[in-house]
Amino acid sequence: MSDATDKDQLIARYLNGDCSQEDERNLLAWINESPDNKKKFLELKDTWDASLKTSSRETEQLLQFYKRQASKKQIRIIPTWVYGLSAAAILMLGLLIGGILPSSLSPGIKQQVESFYVPQGSRSELILADGTKVKLNADSRLTVSPDFSAKNRLVRLEGEAYFEVQSDKAHPFTVQTDKFDVLVTGTKFNISSHAEDRQISTTLSEGSVQLSTINKQVIYLNPGEKVSFDQKTMKPMQEKVSVEAELAWVNGDFVFKGIHFADLIKRLERWYNVKLNYQSTALEAMVYSGSFKNQETIWQVLDALKLTSPIDYKKKNFREFELTYKPM
Repeated sequence: MSDATDKDQLIARYLNGDCSQEDERNLLAWINESPDNKKKFLELKDTWDASLKTSSRETEQLLQFYKRQASKKQIRIIPTWVYGLSAAAILMLGLLIGGILPSSLSPGIKQQVESFYVPQGSRSELILADGTKVKLNADSRLTVSPDFSAKNRLVRLEGEAYFEVQSDKAHPFTVQTDKFDVLVTGTKFNISSHAEDRQISTTLSEGSVQLSTINKQVIYLNPGEKVSFDQKTMKPMQEKVSVEAELAWVNGDFVFKGIHFADLIKRLERWYNVKLNYQSTALEAMVYSGSFKNQETIWQVLDALKLTSPIDYKKKNFREFELTYKPM
């Protein structure tokens, strides 16, 4: 990847969704070589996203350049290559579709704690030693105890994750968070526990869970139920929900029902690796319901908010937007 043309062709293949696994590994290695490489990649992606909003001559020239570069290597070009971008091509950094960033804590200790972090703009999946599948959402960290095994199943979560736990009634699986622990034997469930969010929650898809909070509450969930907590009071709200909607993020879709505006903004920032600034108290008080498909870029999401809510926006800097209140 020392040749600039090869880099351009590799980025073109990635943005076009035509990368092999080896291509993705090579691109990830190049991005991680230096902050300049990472910045260049994000700038090109930002321009790509922006091309959905403008037909400027400069943008068209850039897109045509990548088409020409890709064709030199007989790369397959999808006819709708600009408008056919999936969320995986927009959600990026560090993982590049299904990869994950492991980090070790206390390197001097022989038995190291393993910590897996998914940056903003990414999602990833891993399989634990007992066969449990974990899907980590953006800006989330899963820490696995150093002696984790089929007989000692303990993990710690900061952020959001969906678990499919291998059944073993003799050896329960425990997920620890800052405000509650979830104990299961074999089940499918989602935990959202970002420290900066107003609410944290657990949603049960299959099986059963026992949830214990820091203020000594014990709550049992049945399939199709969700329990949410206000982080300040830790007052629980248990309710029947649409599991499909609650778990939409696992498939790259975004479904919201009565979400506070501040939490909506934080989620969009994590999912799209952008900064969304606002000052309006009217926006702060707003509650939003709606959905977005995984093909939509941050531009399209903001346009949808603009059309359905009293919101306007403008771009300020690289991957940074200013939101304002605009009565409909």
